[in-house]
Amino acid sequence: MLPRPGASIGREVGGSGATPSRRAEGLLGWRGRPLVRRRDPGVGAAAVGPVGPAVRSIDREVGPSHRGGGATMTRRDWGPGRQPSVAVGLLLMTVAAGTATATATVQTRQGAPRSPVGPIEELATLHLNPGLRAELVASEPQIASPVAIAFDERGRLWVVEMRDYPNGPAPGDPPEGRLSVLEDRDGDGRFEHARVFADGLLFANGVLPWGDGAIVTAAPHIVWLLDDDGDGRADRREVLYEGFAEENPQLRVSHPTLGIDGWVYVANGLRGGKVRRAGDPDAEPIDLSGRDFRFDPTTGRAEAVAGMGQFGLTFDDWGRRFVCTNRNHLIPIVVEDRYASRNPDLPAPPPSRDDQTAGGAARVFPLVDQFTTSSLHIGSFSAACGVTIYRGDRLPSSYRGSAFTCEPTGSLVHQEVLSPDGAGFKGHPPREGVEFLASTDPWCRPVSMAHGPDGALYVVDMYRAVIEHPQWMPPELRDRPDLLLGKDLGRIWRIVPDDEADADRSQRPFPAEAATAELVSLLDHPDAWWRTTAQRLLLQRNDPAAIDPLRKAARSSASPLGRVHASWLLEHAGKLDEETILGLLRADHPRLREHGALLAERRLADAPALLEALAGLADDPDPRVRFQAALSLGFSDDDRVLDPMATIALLGADDHWTRYAVASAVPGRAGALVETLLSPEHDLAALPDEGRIALLRELTALVGARRDPVEIAAVLGEIQSIDGGTASRWLVAGLDGLAEGLGRRGTGLAAVLDRLPEAVVDRTASALARLSDVAEDPDRPEDDRLRAIRLLAQAPGTVALPALARLLVDEPIQDLRIASARALAARPEPEAAGILLDPFRSFTPPVRRAVASALLSRPDRASALLDAIEDGRLSPRDLDADQSRRLRDHPSAEVRDRARSLLASSLPGDRAEALKRYRAALELPSDPSRGREVFRRACATCHQIEGIGAVVGPDIGDTRTKTKEALLSDILNPNGAIDANYLSYTVATVDGQVVTGLIAAETASALTLLRAEGQSDTVLKRDVEEMRSDGVSLMPEGLEKDITVDQMADLLDYLKNWRYMDGAVPLPSPSP
Repeated sequence: MLPRPGASIGREVGGSGATPSRRAEGLLGWRGRPLVRRRDPGVGAAAVGPVGPAVRSIDREVGPSHRGGGATMTRRDWGPGRQPSVAVGLLLMTVAAGTATATATVQTRQGAPRSPVGPIEELATLHLNPGLRAELVASEPQIASPVAIAFDERGRLWVVEMRDYPNGPAPGDPPEGRLSVLEDRDGDGRFEHARVFADGLLFANGVLPWGDGAIVTAAPHIVWLLDDDGDGRADRREVLYEGFAEENPQLRVSHPTLGIDGWVYVANGLRGGKVRRAGDPDAEPIDLSGRDFRFDPTTGRAEAVAGMGQFGLTFDDWGRRFVCTNRNHLIPIVVEDRYASRNPDLPAPPPSRDDQTAGGAARVFPLVDQFTTSSLHIGSFSAACGVTIYRGDRLPSSYRGSAFTCEPTGSLVHQEVLSPDGAGFKGHPPREGVEFLASTDPWCRPVSMAHGPDGALYVVDMYRAVIEHPQWMPPELRDRPDLLLGKDLGRIWRIVPDDEADADRSQRPFPAEAATAELVSLLDHPDAWWRTTAQRLLLQRNDPAAIDPLRKAARSSASPLGRVHASWLLEHAGKLDEETILGLLRADHPRLREHGALLAERRLADAPALLEALAGLADDPDPRVRFQAALSLGFSDDDRVLDPMATIALLGADDHWTRYAVASAVPGRAGALVETLLSPEHDLAALPDEGRIALLRELTALVGARRDPVEIAAVLGEIQSIDGGTASRWLVAGLDGLAEGLGRRGTGLAAVLDRLPEAVVDRTASALARLSDVAEDPDRPEDDRLRAIRLLAQAPGTVALPALARLLVDEPIQDLRIASARALAARPEPEAAGILLDPFRSFTPPVRRAVASALLSRPDRASALLDAIEDGRLSPRDLDADQSRRLRDHPSAEVRDRARSLLASSLPGDRAEALKRYRAALELPSDPSRGREVFRRACATCHQIEGIGAVVGPDIGDTRTKTKEALLSDILNPNGAIDANYLSYTVATVDGQVVTGLIAAETASALTLLRAEGQSDTVLKRDVEEMRSDGVSLMPEGLEKDITVDQMADLLDYLKNWRYMDGAVPLPSPSP
């Protein structure tokens, strides 16, 4: 139970009249127009002026200490726990001729600020797309460390504040998180009145207004905070669900968001949990491993759903869900769990992020130095969060449907324009090399966004010195005082058109008191905030009088979005009828047909008309409609659905999502669908394109996984009956699929062939015997060769072993060499180990990893690897750290014990002596500035930090996460544990040239080797006489000859603390 009013749960900021101080009016020199930040479309320079709604409340009265005196603060007054007076910003402004110019002291890449700046100063650092401007909506002292916001039906702004991020309260202290409600009572666009609705919240991070309060995510719970007595403060705390993971405040359940279906969806935070309804300890917990969560707030029903969002969840106008993770900024959820789980023979769907450029491939362009956990992440997403599809009506229409993702480590918001890609999506930035919003203030930390009632996009700026959890910091940095710098600061920005005429949009009537019929009419509103707010209120009220107007809207509204919202509200109320669904299935708008398919799927057994209409969508011109038709038809047991399913499969064969939808829909009927596809009516084999071949392979894999000899024989017979010049392609694809499916169940083709008809067996054996011709033919398509190589694992040894041995050594295409290693790993013959081991030192790093994994997959092969180390054919240094660990921890006790003995000590004596002598550097006084010069002289030829040096060796920008002892070992014993990517190779060419370096790139025809100072050499493969690596690093031993013990102490200090130098973020303490 929450404390009653009068306790610390409620705190109000701002007078009831919200009257701005006279002093503020005099300084500003104008009334009713806020300071805004615009992007000059010509040069992109800062422009600050009196445009848009009022900002005078920035100097409002906040209590006795701020009243009347007009106290000012200097930058010296800033610091943890101190609140900036508005006078800071006001006195920095020069007012002349009705305009104002703010002089921001924030430094850009040339140097970072040593302290935070006020809201007005920060506003001048925001660079936006041309034609847009930012307005300050709220800031400290009303809010502090905001992480999530939402607007309720009265236009009030609910703000979740995570003030004790990142470590939480000290032992014995109460949590400092809180939920505040802000109001704009004078309609000037500035939310000047703030009240703490609830405090004492531990890492609360998401809010959804609901009923007389709000639903809040605060792991391990989802709670409903209610104001029962109407005083504006929560006096009741009802736990709805419990069991969400809580190991880390950055990895927790978040973003409660109402879906178009009336369920509330949340991102699970990556760590999952075992969740049950609160107060029901006997209920079966819902396992969220790898999945997100949804619940019905009106009934309490709950379930796991597809997706695994970290901190961000959003819907587009049509109810399609998107999430994000720190490295993947936009992940569409394309296949829901109810489809993916119904076919037990089907693997998990392909990764959703494949539809977007993910991780390091997605570039961002910050205007600040982007400090990330790893230097490899610079210029890419490392803290992507708060993904939002813009669905408002205030920004230009070109922004509608775009995806926006926050990247707080880069002080920016990234935009992608989405377009259909089969059943999925693809995105691209509208402008290359420029972000939607980017700040030159490194304290600017956008973390989430929301739509407002005014149609604008709102950005939540946590405004912190450090956004990184100590879990990913080395122990000596976890208690740094600067982790809390900015805990009492925070800003919320409104993004609006720059050329927009002044409009008092905050004064429009809000829907809180709207009649039921009026709420139904709001479902047609072009702005999503009004539609979803009306939907929420209709759900909360559960008014029977809504049914008739909803039914009318669902059947005849001029707005397709209104029809969809009304239909789902009827479905939620149990009042949706067959006639309404048929109207959707037959509608002109493709999204209506798509939702008709969704709403029809659970009624197919009892509604022949719906089944017929749904089957009629098989040749729909819209790919997404066909995709949904396949998913929904899968809920019918009627074999007549196989014909429309075949039509959908053929029309969408090039789309992996459509193929997956079809495969999910035919549990136990994949063989029958293959026969339907190969029938004259559909003629799958008429066009041997990759999409159709992939379709056959995926369906035959389902057949193989069932291990039914009758079904396998029937399918093979149909495939073997294909004639013409492409018959062998179809047969290899079908056999490859069968072999994969059988392999999932621990069975090979040979075990099944014995139980098939003789004619089928003979034709199959003949095809397997000819596989080497396909695998080694350079004129064949690479995919055909890859399938043939995989099948060589099942072919007779007399054919397979010689072919695979040749491919492993001579094949110029690396992916095919790797596939050959894996095929050899699956062969039963003892000599396969020797084929893998003998040329090991000539293999490039990716092939080495594949071969090592192949050898480690079976105890007898692992023993052969240890034999090679013992007799000197290989060195322990030929194995990377992971491979060595796998040997030492091998499931076989014999292999494990032998490996631990052989790999126990490979440290040369001179390295041990050097390490012993230089351990003194760990305790000596040190200076990171001197260490920077040591790095420049001794390390920069191959490593880069702060832009100093060449990128040749591994990234060492994240060395702060290592102990000094580990760094010292890496420097003095570079061959101790080498990533295979950084082995030194020596290449001898036919004309006598010898080249040494790392393999930086490889194609089918050439190798590129990288040397010190970033120099490279490219050698054509046809000119290579010999290539080998002796398992040593390109980094030489003996660097101590050029670095004294004192200099080593300085170098270690620099490697640990380079990112905290020059005042960017204060060092933890002076070095001893």
